[in-house]
Amino acid sequence: MRVAVILLLVLLLLLAVALTGLQSVRNRLAAANESISQLKRDLRISGQALDELTASAKRNERAQVVLREQIVAAHRLATRRNQTMTRLLNENETLRRWYQSALPDDVARLHNRPEFATPDDYLRWLSEGQQLPDTGKPAEN
Repeated sequence: MRVAVILLLVLLLLLAVALTGLQSVRNRLAAANESISQLKRDLRISGQALDELTASAKRNERAQVVLREQIVAAHRLATRRNQTMTRLLNENETLRRWYQSALPDDVARLHNRPEFATPDDYLRWLSEGQQLPDTGKPAEN
């Protein structure tokens, strides 16, 4: 009878150890399932971000194509204007003399400005600038 009780106690001990091990496996399985769920969510979010970035890249590429076409068109227009100006200057002596003459002092002064490090420097320079004389009134000395 004693042997039966000892065997029963050993079996109960083994059963307790097995149940503890089983609970440990269940806990690890639950943690692994939660980790898999989190990874799936992260993967879905990453996929959505990748889709958005791909769409943005395609939009940017189309915008670059449009800008390049605009640059080409602007270059063609500038070339045509320069050719027209050259042709007119070659054909018209009066226009050529006017084109080569010096600008009036007030107009030439408009073309002279310092270099600016920031946009604020430019705005400050504009607000502190000298006013041009009113051409309808005689200049005050």
